[in-house]
Amino acid sequence: MSENANTSISRTRSWFYTLRTIFAREIKSFLCTPFGWVILACAIAMQGFWLQTAIQTMSKATGESIMYYMLDNVNFWFFFIFIFPLVTMRSMAEEESHGTMEGLLTAPVTTTQIVIGKYLASLVFYTILWLPMLLYPSMSDLGNLYTSIRYDVVPEGRINYTPVDWYGPISILFISGSFFISLGLLCSSLTRSQIIAGIVCTCVIIIYYFMGRVPELWGEFPAAPAFHYMSISEQISSFTRGLMDTRPIVLYVSLTVFTLALTKRVVDYRRWHR
Repeated sequence: MSENANTSISRTRSWFYTLRTIFAREIKSFLCTPFGWVILACAIAMQGFWLQTAIQTMSKATGESIMYYMLDNVNFWFFFIFIFPLVTMRSMAEEESHGTMEGLLTAPVTTTQIVIGKYLASLVFYTILWLPMLLYPSMSDLGNLYTSIRYDVVPEGRINYTPVDWYGPISILFISGSFFISLGLLCSSLTRSQIIAGIVCTCVIIIYYFMGRVPELWGEFPAAPAFHYMSISEQISSFTRGLMDTRPIVLYVSLTVFTLALTKRVVDYRRWHR
């Protein structure tokens, strides 16, 4: 193996080692502090509340899966929208307010490593918040309801179940969440105040959410398909019904990459204007 190849491999290993160090530092800030555990406790409590509400709703209506009733809930949207500012508002703003960003930007690390490391840590913690939902199908009496897209009572009094891959709802929560995490990271990089970062992130996500509701308010018009394409509520509803679509995946992956690129530019600006 040539010397150039060995040098390239060594640099690649060093790059990923630095990235892993930043990631480990950030994930510890979630899992080794009361802040992260409080968010996790709230997430578990809210998921239990959604499950209880869904079971009560299903006792009065038929035709949808329990996941549909869990996620088609005003309490779910309240928690879903506000969880991203909570997870991301500390990422960059806390570094600025505590004065540690100066040392981080002058260290032998690249801006890309900083942004990706912080993003991956926030995304992993966000994923951990939804892991308790994976335990619900293992419940003996709940399994059939949880994994069914429809359940209808036939004249004989029996209940017919139509199985569906329940990973769909979890997938859309992860895919859409990956974009909203990057959006929160961008908002956190724009200010040194965690509160301002959280407020800005919340406002942007709410605006994005209501953009998907525009056709419901104004009716169908020539540009309505674009708003339907952006509607997170319609996407979650479709994935919950078992209708897997690649368009939301393309949308959120593209938006995530674009938002992370903007975040890198913001951090670069701060690095070279100090």
